[in-house]
Amino acid sequence: MDSLSTSIIQNVYMESPEGVSSDSSQGKKKSSLKAYPYVFYTPESKLAFGAGGIYIFYTGQSQNLKPSKIGFGGYYSTNNQYKISMNNVYYFLENKLYFELPLSYGYFINKFWGIGNDVPDSDTTNYAQQTFSATLTIQLPPELFSADRTGIIVDYDNTTIKDRMGNPRLEDPSVIGANGGQLIGLGTDLLWDKRDHLFYPTEGNYQYFRAIIYPEWSDFVFAQFQLDARVYYKTNKRGVLAGNFYLESVVGDAPFYKLPSIGGVQMRGYFYGRYRDNFFSMIQLEHRQFFAERWGFVVFGTLGNVAEDILKFDFSNLKYSLGTGLRFKFNKEENVNLRADLGIGIDGSTGIYFGIEEAF
Repeated sequence: MDSLSTSIIQNVYMESPEGVSSDSSQGKKKSSLKAYPYVFYTPESKLAFGAGGIYIFYTGQSQNLKPSKIGFGGYYSTNNQYKISMNNVYYFLENKLYFELPLSYGYFINKFWGIGNDVPDSDTTNYAQQTFSATLTIQLPPELFSADRTGIIVDYDNTTIKDRMGNPRLEDPSVIGANGGQLIGLGTDLLWDKRDHLFYPTEGNYQYFRAIIYPEWSDFVFAQFQLDARVYYKTNKRGVLAGNFYLESVVGDAPFYKLPSIGGVQMRGYFYGRYRDNFFSMIQLEHRQFFAERWGFVVFGTLGNVAEDILKFDFSNLKYSLGTGLRFKFNKEENVNLRADLGIGIDGSTGIYFGIEEAF
């Protein structure tokens, strides 16, 4: 995971029969390309310079065809950290065939405090990591579960721990993945989506389930499960209340950097991996309000925790974070926003997050 934010470009599974744009005078769908630069600073990265963008297009002229997109971004910092990421999303055959292929490659300083929901802070948590990852998802309308789509997933991850940087926890032989490794996983997913818009939903709900197994041909043998549920209510002409329940679990010998973790967009305000274990669950609420044609703000709050397994989840030791952010609608036709969020965790930790589209 990227230690500066969960990802520079946030891409989510979206459904929307009304989320397309077209040239009403000619009946032709229009493509668009938008890009933006940014600069940020963190203690890990020092000063960093980046750029991101999104290309929205259509694979045909069917009236109900959803827009495909290519999101891209990258940064380079003054202490030589970098990350390049791209996400390809394609709709074909009047939305019956769906492809997604996120790609990322980077070198960055990450942190490992240990495993558990009460690991103490420390001055020796850094380590250097280099990762290439790619996940291919192919989805079709399913015959089971009355879902909108189901698919096949092929996941690849090649991570190298380049430098332990004096982190004593990575010298512990019981820590799985202390040297990195290669993962090749196969899985499936199910998607139910009743949201009203592709990039900025204001009403409806969304549920996504994914299961991936990493068998013996990987360096580590384990299974990973994920559930992501979202709901949206329009509060006024320009306001939306959004809710998100997220659950992630692993079974088997997962490397420490693949364990479910607090941080990033799931709990803005925590360094990703501040707490990690075999099971993670959280709930977050966010109010989104536009006060001008292109400008808006959000306020959000999150509760969550990690545990050794679901039966040991500790509700008395929940972590929380609060935050706010700005929005700028840089693509009016498709309602695509630039976002900048500031989150604050229970221990005073903070995180700054930049991206395209909403956090969820």
